Amino acid sequence: MKKYLRKFRYKKSFKHNLKQDKLPLFLIIKRLFLQAKYNHNSGRVKNFFVFLIFIFLIYITVLAPLVKTGVKILGQTVKKIVIVQEWVEDYFPEITPLLTPYYGKSDKFLPYVIHTPYFIDDTPPGAYDFTLELNGQLKVPIPAPCQGTIRRTRFQGKNGSFTTAQGAGQIVELMCDGTNYYWLMGHLLQGSPPRKGTRITKGQPIGIQGLTGRTSGYHVHAQIHYLNGQRITNRKVTRPLVENYIKFLRKGSH
Repeated sequence: MKKYLRKFRYKKSFKHNLKQDKLPLFLIIKRLFLQAKYNHNSGRVKNFFVFLIFIFLIYITVLAPLVKTGVKILGQTVKKIVIVQEWVEDYFPEITPLLTPYYGKSDKFLPYVIHTPYFIDDTPPGAYDFTLELNGQLKVPIPAPCQGTIRRTRFQGKNGSFTTAQGAGQIVELMCDGTNYYWLMGHLLQGSPPRKGTRITKGQPIGIQGLTGRTSGYHVHAQIHYLNGQRITNRKVTRPLVENYIKFLRKGSH
């Protein structure tokens, strides 16, 4: 009888301590194991903890790597679908897009570092080159210089080494609301621009800075054209627009 009362008092005090004391998790587990010798369900408690440890080990050794690989494969597949979709949209515009644009309407960006060692580009005449850097990265989103609509996207030339590549690579064209001109930007990551007809707000990404076409390094090739397609070569017209865009990027806001 005395032995039974000791067990009863131990259980009661143990439950009281769990409720009153704010103990670390490892101490609570330790107390549970200490109580197990007075508990006829001790085997079940041990089996439960062994099961939890087993599930955790399975997750970190098998499931987590599989999930990571699956996410990577899915991302690559989506990029390929977007590239194919861009081609279909250019040649068969009546077909409904499979994927909706993945750029948000209110994407924000931090101030960019802008490199302009070869700012004036005369191939073709009237163009500009500059490199965007964000947190030490060069493969970064290109914020829109204005609010407008994607006029079209296309691929010009071919990829390869600097000596064998041609053209401006992946191109996006953005018509600015309330103006008679549009921006053309090249060398983007292939398949990164939003689709033709997408509405864009100023600062919203219009593609990813890349290395497509003929380029010796990450940079944006920018041109400004009249809406009829004629490139504006008069730098008295285009340079203030490009310099204001660069100030906008360095400031990181309107």
